[in-house]
Amino acid sequence: TELVDHVIDTVRANLFEGGLLVIAVLFIFLGDIRAGLIVALAIPVSLMFAFLGMWRFAIAGSLLSLGALDFGMVVDSSVVLVENCMRRLSHPREPGGLSKNDIIRDASIEVRQPTLFGELIILIVYVPILTLEGVEGKLFRPMAMTVIFALIGSLILSMTLMPVLASLFLPAHPQE
Repeated sequence: TELVDHVIDTVRANLFEGGLLVIAVLFIFLGDIRAGLIVALAIPVSLMFAFLGMWRFAIAGSLLSLGALDFGMVVDSSVVLVENCMRRLSHPREPGGLSKNDIIRDASIEVRQPTLFGELIILIVYVPILTLEGVEGKLFRPMAMTVIFALIGSLILSMTLMPVLASLFLPAHPQE
């Protein structure tokens, strides 16, 4: 019981500290509180996808399965998308030109294919782990599935929620 409690506390602390570290780095590098908050939202929502997948497939929350989650990997496509939106919005516009929503749509479409390929490549790396059998399979398959669930959540978010949040909360003319 003490060992299980210690492992759960370690997982909880690592997830919390890792999330805070990634959020701090996001704010520093994006240089905009709104953009940082939009991207930071990808972490808990992607974790929700991972937890729902774990629940659906009866995967135990262990140090290995949850400890393998990389928040940088989860927010990667959202960072690229929001940063591209910020870049495109900061360009001077002609009066009567594209609206803010049109610019965000175009910026999202512009980076969608490269980020999608990046996410799929990372997902494909984990697929061979799913074929492991025996002790190795029992040990590493839950980890691979948890990461895959989080990445699928991140992929869905970057195509749907992130452009919507960018259109709602990014300023029409961000400061350079």
